[in-house]
This record gives sequence, C-alpha cells and structure tokens, in this order.
Amino acid sequence: MKNRKFLIGVIWLVAIGIIITSILLVYLVFNNLEQGPQDTSTQSLSTPTPIPFEGQAVNLIWFYKPPKNGNLTKIAENFDMLILTSNDEDERDELKEMGISTPVLQYLSFEAIQDPGSCDKKPFQNQVANRAGDFCYISEHYPDWFLLDFNGERMIGDGYVIMDPGNQEWRAFWLERAIQSQEYLGWDGVFLDNVEASLSKRARREQLPAAYLTDASYQTAVLGFLQYIYINYFQPQQRPLMANIIALDDPAVWFEYLQYLDGAMEEGWGVDWHDGYHSPEMWESHLYRSDQTQAMGKTAILVSQGSQADAERQIFAYASYLLTTYGKAVFRYTNAAKYHEIWLYPNYELDLGEPMGSRYFDGTLWHRDFTNGTVRVDPEKNTAIIETFE
Repeated sequence: MKNRKFLIGVIWLVAIGIIITSILLVYLVFNNLEQGPQDTSTQSLSTPTPIPFEGQAVNLIWFYKPPKNGNLTKIAENFDMLILTSNDEDERDELKEMGISTPVLQYLSFEAIQDPGSCDKKPFQNQVANRAGDFCYISEHYPDWFLLDFNGERMIGDGYVIMDPGNQEWRAFWLERAIQSQEYLGWDGVFLDNVEASLSKRARREQLPAAYLTDASYQTAVLGFLQYIYINYFQPQQRPLMANIIALDDPAVWFEYLQYLDGAMEEGWGVDWHDGYHSPEMWESHLYRSDQTQAMGKTAILVSQGSQADAERQIFAYASYLLTTYGKAVFRYTNAAKYHEIWLYPNYELDLGEPMGSRYFDGTLWHRDFTNGTVRVDPEKNTAIIETFE
C-alpha cells in the first residue's frame, strides 16, 4: 500500500513537472513571436565567416565633382573608383586618357527634381529634369508625379521638389532621361543619391507624404522604383547601378534595396558625423553590413566623415575599413562640405599586402593580419594601429 501511494506521488510530480515545462515553453515561443526577429545590427557579432578576397586590399573612391584645384593627375594616381556629374565629361575623358580603367559613374538625384525658378533657365545637370522648361512642363501636365504632404502641398527643400517613387509614369520618365545621358554622353553607369530607407528624413523636415503613412509603404515604393530601372536597363546592359542609401533605421532594408543595386554607399560609416563616434556595437554592425554586402558580390562604398587635421580619427576610420575589405569595398575619409578637396594620408601608402584571413577579436582589440603587416582597432577607445613589418 505504501509503495503504491509512493508511486502515485511520483507520477503526480512528473505530471506536474511536464505541465509546468509545457507552460514555460509555450510562453517563451509566444514571447519570441511577439518580439519578432531580433536586429543583429546592435548585437555583438562573432568573427565573420571568411569571404573570398579578390582584387586589391585598398581601394579609394572620389566623388562627386572634379577637384576644385583641378589636379586630375592626383585623382588618376590615387583613386580607384570615380563618381562625377553631367558637365564633367571633359574631365572624365581626360582621366580615362590618364589610365583610369574602372567605370566612371554618373551622379543622379533619385528622389527629386530641381525648380530652377524660371521656365527659361537651364537647371542643374545632377537630375533628370535637366532641360530648360522641364520643371514647368511637368508641373503643368503631370502634377501627380510630385509627392504631396498632408496639406496637399509639394514637398520642397533646397530648391528641389520631391517626386513620388511609386508613380509609374515618373519612373518611366526618369529612366528614359537616364538612358539618354548614359548613352549619348558616354557614361558607364549611374550613382543614385538620396535613396531613402525610411520616412525619418521627411519627419525631421516636417514634410510627411500623405501617400505613404508608414515606413513599409514608402520602402515598397522605393524598392519598386529600383527594381524597375535595374531590370529594365542597368542589369541587362551590364551598367553598374549604385546608390547612397540614407535614413537607414532598419538595417534589413539595406539588403532589400541591394537586390536591385550593384553597390551602396554608407555616408557616415565607421564613425559618426562631424566629431562623434559610434558605440562599439553600432561600429561592429557597420563592419558586418560591409562584410555581407561584399559577400553578395556588391560594392560597399564606405565614407567616414571628419576634419582633415584629425589624424587619430582618420587612422581609426581607415583601420576599420581595413578590417572589413575583401577587395569589393572602397573608402574615403572626408567631410561633406569638402568633397571637392583631395585629402591623402601617409597610411594610404603603406604596403600591407593581402589579408591573410578575416578579422578576429582578442577580448579587447579587433585584429587583422596581412602578408606585410597588421591592423589593430579598439572600438571602445576609438583608437587604431596600422603597421607594416620591418
């Protein structure tokens, strides 16, 4: 009898344990579902999976106009990728005569056209409504191409008017003009500026579009625009299409857009804008995004902002780039107000050779070994060392 009671007690304890465990499992599953997928951009990332290295370790990029001092020789000798603008065709051709063999991309605004202030005035050539009278004609005949705010007003900033990325007629007009400038002016591809990954820039300017109430709806329209121009021209013609992706709140959007791009720029990469720095977690997420971009076979355009005289900041930014380059990343340390100036640094001349593997972490510093040297970066203290073997 005692044994029977004891056995019944054990059975009850086991049953209760099973019930409690089941409840906990159900709670954890539903809790994870409510949280959704976790954003790895701010999580600690392990040593990256090795990516095949190709090309050269150091690639510098120049944009968006010829240097103010006119020294094209320095551009040809030091920069490996070029982005220029219409009206720069003479300088572009001169650079090619100097030996530039990589495609020279044409800068074009993605999201806006210029109001030149007069129907007879020739507008800027950095956008597709680039003929005298274009803005007036579009305003009169195709007013629905413009993006309107909740007051029914056009969204205007710095003389440019924002267009509706979801309007099919606007997409067709944009592509038609882009094709004309590509083929008749001899460009090798296009670089799109201001491809927005959220509505955050619109919100900061207090100009939210009435047609797009959420980030997701706006992203869908932008993605559709990229898909349209990529599939209908750039991909079949094998002309590079790259973009400056801005207002990136959700890192997943970067990779969604990359489906229809050959490369993308991060204009505040590795360090924050002006004189700030990212947290180690954010810094690490920047490197991870660069890694994955190159793993997709795309070009990662990494632009670090700072002052010309801040040598420590330049070393930190450049060393961070060296941790992530697999031959398909390009770099520039510059300042948005000084893009027309040539900034060259002695560490660009160091012959590190090729990377011997991926970066690795020792608990404090990130390291990467090269055939002729080594790179060490401390994202907590924002310091770095780049050295070659004697």
